[in-house]
Amino acid sequence: MREREISYTTLKRDGRCVTIELWPNAEAGLMLFYPGTMLSPIQYRPMLAALHEAGFAVAGLHLTGHGLNPHSVRFSFEDLLQDGLDAEEWLRNAGFAQIAVCGHSQGGILTLAHAAASRRLTAAFPICGILPQRPEAIELTLFRALGSRRDALMTWLNALARWLPRLPLPVSAYLSLRRVSANARHIRMNRQKSRVSYPLSYVASLFNARLSRHLQCPLFFFNARDDALFTPALASSTFRFLHAPQKQLIWLPGGGHLAALNLALCRYTARIAAAACAGLGLPLHLETSCPAEGAKDGI
Repeated sequence: MREREISYTTLKRDGRCVTIELWPNAEAGLMLFYPGTMLSPIQYRPMLAALHEAGFAVAGLHLTGHGLNPHSVRFSFEDLLQDGLDAEEWLRNAGFAQIAVCGHSQGGILTLAHAAASRRLTAAFPICGILPQRPEAIELTLFRALGSRRDALMTWLNALARWLPRLPLPVSAYLSLRRVSANARHIRMNRQKSRVSYPLSYVASLFNARLSRHLQCPLFFFNARDDALFTPALASSTFRFLHAPQKQLIWLPGGGHLAALNLALCRYTARIAAAACAGLGLPLHLETSCPAEGAKDGI
């Protein structure tokens, strides 16, 4: 898709600011996309392009404090979820009657939260995710050795967040970059407008989030077989815990945790999502579009 065809709409409510990056596709249903930790649709252009090529209209979210929006504001996990719910409402008012939701990593967690909160989605497609309140969620972090002392750890984290809410934490302060990047292939990320840290108050709000296990729409849960962060065991446990009208666990053949940034795997994922949505009555419209950068990359 040519850049000039992408439109941007910013919604401001209750101190929040979300920008909807809309990839139009006439007569097609829409896929709403949540980016991962500290990222925005700019980093997920391969995935957005793949979804568009598969027949969707696509709406990527520049969430409060992310992407094109000011990075200096404070926000919580609940704020980011409300951004997505506001975007869904705006998109429906703009004429998109059938909407599915997708997201990667932290965006996958937001996808699960959105699918529990909204009653009108066609389907949810988290690309790895977990419910933060689950005991095994601490396995994602650098504090997994303290898993048996989670309550004490959360008490300490919450107290520190009240004392130093704006303390900047890079990803490496609580996640292993080695596990994040393990098995990644053919990744050329544009870091423009990505964040370099989160305020401590946000990290505390994420770890304190309590999400419903009961989703209101069909669930198609993706995870790479070689993801060293959201491991297959963690993905399987999360999938079993979730309730949905129908659900399916889909294993990506490789790419590690960053599989959603590999163009070939993005196309693989998008084709599966398109087939699932078509079976659920969401209309698709295939358009001829220019191949995205990296189209020759292999899995």
